[in-house]
Amino acid sequence: MRFSGLRGTALNPYFLGAVAIILLCSAGLGTNVLSGYYRTFHNSELGLARLIAFRAVLDAANRVSVERRPTNAALGRITVGDGARAGGFALARQATDAALAGLASSPAFSASVADLQDQLRRTRADVDALLDRPQPERAPAAVERAIQGMFATYDLTQPLLDTAMTALLKDDSNLVGRAMTARMIGELRDYAGRLGSYIVIVIAQGRPMTPEQRAAFEATRGRVWQLWENIQQQIVTSGTEQVVRASQDTAHAFIRDGLLLIDSTRAQLDAGQADLTTASFTRMIVPSFKPIEELREAYLAMTIRELETRRDVAEEALLYASAATGLALTVELLLLLAGQHLFFRPLLLARQEVIRLAEGRLEPAVAGPGLRGEMRGLFDALVTLRAKLIERDRLDEERARLEQQLRRQADTDGLTDVLNRGALERLVPQLASAAAPVALILLDLDHFKGVNDRYGHAAGDAVLRSTAQRLRGALREEDVLARFGGEEFAIIVTGQSPETIASVAERLRQIVASEPFVLPDGGLIALTASLGTAMTAARPAIWLDLLRAADMALYAAKQRGRNRVVASGDDA
Repeated sequence: MRFSGLRGTALNPYFLGAVAIILLCSAGLGTNVLSGYYRTFHNSELGLARLIAFRAVLDAANRVSVERRPTNAALGRITVGDGARAGGFALARQATDAALAGLASSPAFSASVADLQDQLRRTRADVDALLDRPQPERAPAAVERAIQGMFATYDLTQPLLDTAMTALLKDDSNLVGRAMTARMIGELRDYAGRLGSYIVIVIAQGRPMTPEQRAAFEATRGRVWQLWENIQQQIVTSGTEQVVRASQDTAHAFIRDGLLLIDSTRAQLDAGQADLTTASFTRMIVPSFKPIEELREAYLAMTIRELETRRDVAEEALLYASAATGLALTVELLLLLAGQHLFFRPLLLARQEVIRLAEGRLEPAVAGPGLRGEMRGLFDALVTLRAKLIERDRLDEERARLEQQLRRQADTDGLTDVLNRGALERLVPQLASAAAPVALILLDLDHFKGVNDRYGHAAGDAVLRSTAQRLRGALREEDVLARFGGEEFAIIVTGQSPETIASVAERLRQIVASEPFVLPDGGLIALTASLGTAMTAARPAIWLDLLRAADMALYAAKQRGRNRVVASGDDA
């Protein structure tokens, strides 16, 4: 085969070399582009499978939590043995076992499932031992231990959730908000059940709550409100109509009616006026939990549908890209073989442009003068390819921006714009790694519920925002301020003496009480605050001890009449 041209027959090897090089470069670029589409498709399929696995773990955790329902009812029945185990008791246990058995086959979950099953067997043995005794012989302390054992069993589902969530977010961090919200809804269902279980304990014991039980009850109730506020923020921004409707059902059935039933029952028990059994109370409160489960299912179904759509789009894009790449290579070959006079020089230019794109240089292509027909189409295709690469880079930048925004939202309380509890708990271990002592101040607005009841939640929100502003203005830049839940704030101060911490807490109390709060309608309301402080030397894993001590001090401040500061050790 001979070619004429600038150098006669000597052009033949150059032309063939150009053909080979251009085809190789085009094939390499096409493979690179296709690999990107394939990775997107593969990651979509993998993410969908991991989301389904995450859903299975959430379902198993919910089964463990739901098993408390027939157990609570059974513990209050007069009947013994199998008679006490009526009403779905065995079915609930079977459902839990089936859910855990489905997870145990996965190597990633087997160890955690084994620990969970061991704890579950011990807890069930304690429950069965109580049910085999006549009701008068079921010691109240043993009933409480059995229910606490069920709490501990659910807590062992958290390593499973951590593993499933880590796998889910491994290749698609965009799901972090969805995964966290689904997990929070599951936690809301469990903490709602725990509130009911605390009431069951008191009914079984036949006396008002002890201070320890009351503190645990209030902490659980605060966690319920914190979870609900965070869930609402996510649903408002990303929920479908079905999810929003399920959220509204939850707000009516549990947040309003269920909590009202729990609070009124507790008040009656404290006053010795309640005439309830554990079974009758369980029948009344359980229906209010159902919408929470429906909300979790609706939210997960929405996320699964979105991932299925993303996978289908990625698959379609991969097919189109494969077809386009194959077509481009075919057209290139035909154009190159058309002849050196008509195509040789333009193809050399095209080769240079392909190499530039493969190297990531995305400057506008220089097509050269006089291009017609197929050659013009080739350079148009290169322009399209460049646009797709630029779009891909833009999407990568947008994804990084959204990830940063999600991280900030996850750490910030949406109402007061200070840190939330989750961010605080992640920050404390970092502060504890320093040599300086660490102090925790818990501040709770006195009689805050009356603000919401009398002036409305908008007024309550305004008071919380103003409180956060006052506290922030009274603290050092290095001090940490977080909304701990409801009307409670937490302040972390490092490197100060106990006397200084007491002075800081007193200053915060005075700042809250110093002047009235301005309500949205222009009215004024005066509020006070109770504060509890605790302090310890920096060491690993100090958070729970520090929180427990500060919480007890805060409780003591309330018991002594509110509007005061109590330090840990002075709360007796």
